[in-house]
Amino acid sequence: MKTAYFTDRSAVEQNALQSLLAFEENQNIGPIAVFPDIHYCSERSIPVGVAFQTTKVFYPLVTGKDMGCGVAYLRIPRREMLRPFDKAKHYRALEREVHRMTEEGLGGGNHFLALEKSADYLYLIVHTGSRNLGIYMYQQNCRLLEHYNPGREWLPIELATPDYRREYERVLRYAASRRQEFVYKTYDFLQRNQYVEAGSPVFADSCHNLLEFRADGVTHRKGSTQLLPEGEVVIPLSMSRGSLIVKPNRWNPLVEQALWSCAHGAGRHYSRTDTLKFWHSLKKAEKDAYRQRFPELLNRQGDFDSSILQEFDFAYKDSAALLATQPHLIRCDETQPIATVKFTGV
Repeated sequence: MKTAYFTDRSAVEQNALQSLLAFEENQNIGPIAVFPDIHYCSERSIPVGVAFQTTKVFYPLVTGKDMGCGVAYLRIPRREMLRPFDKAKHYRALEREVHRMTEEGLGGGNHFLALEKSADYLYLIVHTGSRNLGIYMYQQNCRLLEHYNPGREWLPIELATPDYRREYERVLRYAASRRQEFVYKTYDFLQRNQYVEAGSPVFADSCHNLLEFRADGVTHRKGSTQLLPEGEVVIPLSMSRGSLIVKPNRWNPLVEQALWSCAHGAGRHYSRTDTLKFWHSLKKAEKDAYRQRFPELLNRQGDFDSSILQEFDFAYKDSAALLATQPHLIRCDETQPIATVKFTGV
């Protein structure tokens, strides 16, 4: 079977399924893996939340302008925490600090930096990508397509020259270095404000928008997280629920069918429009509970912007559903949010 579904196929939104089925018909495309966060992408012919392989060609634009985008964490043992994070006192200071951490910022949309906790650890988690360098590479790819294969989405594999691959890897390294910079500067902020003591935190990084060039072909990951044999990766669940930390079960044969990939998010339970309808259907006491829990995210009118509401827990599938359809994953930890910073694009 050309396509392996790691989600309930019947639950895939119709427009995403139609574009996926059309993509399957392309003779250049090899195996495809579909994950729970699959959703329609108007910019490209294949949905977000998939991985696929090719041998004779590659699709340079499939990951869009934010190639190298991913999620990293810095994990700190709870015993190294000196006190709980005081949102009332330091959230705005943290937010300002995040704005200054890099020249290009986190970016908008669903990019974020969060403090999250589990039973044993404090996690500093960041979701961001390559920003301007990714845009530069995207423009280079557009020029290659216009010159060598106008009107098409693919290029012959021969055009992925050693020089091209080195430049592509430079973009991926840059995105990874930005994530590392964000979490270590956040760690420094927490030390300066006496929330954690100096220790030996563990850093882990993963990418979910990339082309992986190998001797036997190219694995394209469009909103699907790359898995490494011993590496942990973060699957953000929602802004108000936290994250799932997983690693691959290298002995499970399904990891090969999944193309050593997994979901890069929980997958929406409601569309963005239906999420807003659900919010408006809640009782005042239920809404107030969210306001009391996340006062730092309220706007000047004392409510949440629609972009915040669309990221709350009721919009997304839960972690049990994610693991049930991705049996090639091992659950390592699950977090709860403490504070989240968003919308720092420049």
